[in-house]
Amino acid sequence: MSQPLAGVRVLEIGQEIQGPFAGLILGDLGAEVTKVENRTTGDLSRWALAGRGSTDVPNHDVSPYFIAMNRGKRSIALDLKTPEALHIVKRLATATDVVLTNYRPGVLDRLGIGFEGLKAVNPQIVFAQGSSFGPVGPWVQRPSRDILAQASTGLLAKGGFEGEAPLPAPFAVADTSGGMSLAMGILAALFARSQTGEAQKVDVSIYGTLIAMQAWEINYTSLTGTEPNRAGRGHQFIQGLWGAYATSDGYIAFAAVDDTRWPRFCQVLGIEHLQCDPRFENGRARQQNGEALRAEVEPVLCQQTTEAWLTRLQEADVLVAEVVDYHAVLSSKQARANGYVRPMHHPSAGEITVGGSPIMVNGEIPGEAGAPPEHGQQTEDILLECGFGWEEIERFHDAGVI
Repeated sequence: MSQPLAGVRVLEIGQEIQGPFAGLILGDLGAEVTKVENRTTGDLSRWALAGRGSTDVPNHDVSPYFIAMNRGKRSIALDLKTPEALHIVKRLATATDVVLTNYRPGVLDRLGIGFEGLKAVNPQIVFAQGSSFGPVGPWVQRPSRDILAQASTGLLAKGGFEGEAPLPAPFAVADTSGGMSLAMGILAALFARSQTGEAQKVDVSIYGTLIAMQAWEINYTSLTGTEPNRAGRGHQFIQGLWGAYATSDGYIAFAAVDDTRWPRFCQVLGIEHLQCDPRFENGRARQQNGEALRAEVEPVLCQQTTEAWLTRLQEADVLVAEVVDYHAVLSSKQARANGYVRPMHHPSAGEITVGGSPIMVNGEIPGEAGAPPEHGQQTEDILLECGFGWEEIERFHDAGVI
């Protein structure tokens, strides 16, 4: 299996999503990722259990959150408040290519294991800092969470309908995209280091990532001086045949119907009388009269099943897809064929299917995903690899360092 990052060692000092997701991406590309966890609690995501307070669901005591961010990693449990643990981190860093963290900026610096501290023991280290709001400016020390990043970047304000409460994205879009940006920054830094032989520092924030992801929409306001309308059931700028429409047994989604496809669309739905209607005769008209078009189209779509419409519309080359749930994604032949969902043997949940990687190298589809580590599972092994002896390890145990 092609693993372009084989031989790259990553030390992850982070928790929850942004840092761990960056580490996960690097691990999927072949890097060996060692996760430093709090000696007492571990990564906080370990406690986001599937049961969410109930014991009535299968695998209620397993964290889908922790699996998602930490499959295939190794775990060492340390108390970073002790000098001995900081000594261990520095020892690890001497044989590490990348140290990544999403602790608040300055936390690792105060402990002596920030960029300057680790560069002193490894002059070629890549130090990657994930943050909420960036490395400089008045918000550097402001704490954040995914929803706060959505709120502070304008994303939350554009979700939902005018006159109603804003609707957030239904998944952790800021944290996960921030993790992907952090991984990209690390890859660039590894390349730069290969050219210069010098240490590199990367800074990536979830705030900056969401702004970059909304460049089209934000630039509109910059150019026009006006705010686009709320997205409603569509997109801020796409209000024609775009979004989800009800059928007799579910929903289908359209990615707009351009002027070339419009006559075929009308023919399939049996609404030829609307083809030359001035309200809908071209893309601009359909955009301006999106709600009127929906009112004409949705009652027709409700007369047949999703499968029936998909067959006919796809034959007519209309851009359409079924709106599916997570069960459908897990069983999708397309997702399985590309490794986008992968099998995993979990130590307590058994054989399960988990989210995979969107990245394929040399056409090779990744196989079974590695299980996430138990809390501190590889602590002793990692310490032995770093040259610590059993007497030292026992002393670390007794002193509460590990």
